[in-house]
Amino acid sequence: MLDQISETTSSDLSADGSSELDITFALAQACFSKNDWEGVCHHLKRALELAPENPSSHLFFAYALFSLGDISKSIRHFDLAILHEKNPQSIEDLKLQLFSTPHITLKGFFQGAHAPERQIFMSAAVDLIKSHPAPFRLLEIGSYAGSSLLTWANAAENFLDGECHITCVDPWGESGADLYNSNMTKTLISERAYQVFCHNASLNRENVRVTPMRGTSSDILPTFEPNSFNLIYIDGNHHYADVLHDIVESAKLLKSGGIICGDDLEFQLFQCEQEFVENNKTADFIKEPKSGELFHPGVTLAVAEYFGEVSNFAGFWAMQKSSNGFEKISLNEATGLRPPIWPREFHKRITAYFEDSDELGRLI
Repeated sequence: MLDQISETTSSDLSADGSSELDITFALAQACFSKNDWEGVCHHLKRALELAPENPSSHLFFAYALFSLGDISKSIRHFDLAILHEKNPQSIEDLKLQLFSTPHITLKGFFQGAHAPERQIFMSAAVDLIKSHPAPFRLLEIGSYAGSSLLTWANAAENFLDGECHITCVDPWGESGADLYNSNMTKTLISERAYQVFCHNASLNRENVRVTPMRGTSSDILPTFEPNSFNLIYIDGNHHYADVLHDIVESAKLLKSGGIICGDDLEFQLFQCEQEFVENNKTADFIKEPKSGELFHPGVTLAVAEYFGEVSNFAGFWAMQKSSNGFEKISLNEATGLRPPIWPREFHKRITAYFEDSDELGRLI
């Protein structure tokens, strides 16, 4: 990508007559080659102070900003590069190419990186109930930068004949940003996560419509009509009280025959020491004492308290609503989809997992 960007502008930096500019731009290029986007931006800010109409500086800056998730500023600097370049067609083509593909470089984007097979089970859940009348309505609680949204949209595009309406509920940093690691907190507070989400949400086919609703689930879920969603996915705050609230409210919103599901159920309650889980229900991600493996005690306790034992597929849990309450599901006859945007190493792990698993009907 460095060579491609370098070839898109015809300007000669030394023509500006500034050795400082040459040095600054060279430092930015060195950071660029290492994918150090913060470093690129640091040096190019100075380069643009020295030569504000230099298209190469604007172009490199635009790409670095996009990689950081600062979408709006990236667009602005792409446009400035186009404005100041004598032959801008190559820059216009690069901008079109970049902004027509999903953004996956934001830190923390692959939230399911530790268990990519869960994305397969998510898509299979859509296949399981694809015969529901259109429009298929899906509610996602907790979206961050849109990794799971892209999985849902891909499943909808491949499995559903009619329209799919996906509603995504997330504060996107307006509250709760401090619940995450420092990198995710930074991207939430800076608005980068929300900008990346909106970018990714804009790339869906015509049959998929995405509606972001910015706020907490406690404020937004009660505003929806009962029995209005075919599938509800819970992946918000993992503390016990919040998970239980999301389950209780979602159960009201789910249509009969629909699926309520969620992430991060590494252990069910019957597999753990119940007293330990109850004493740590406000913890996020800690070691389970019997196995020594990390788990989310709040998810474990809330799911067990509402449903008892649930269907669980490598941490992706799911239950189907019926006239008698909620029942377990099987995905033995369902098809799961590989996320097309995921890196090669994740696909290797997915392949290895399903070579030893009989939980899925078919993987494509």
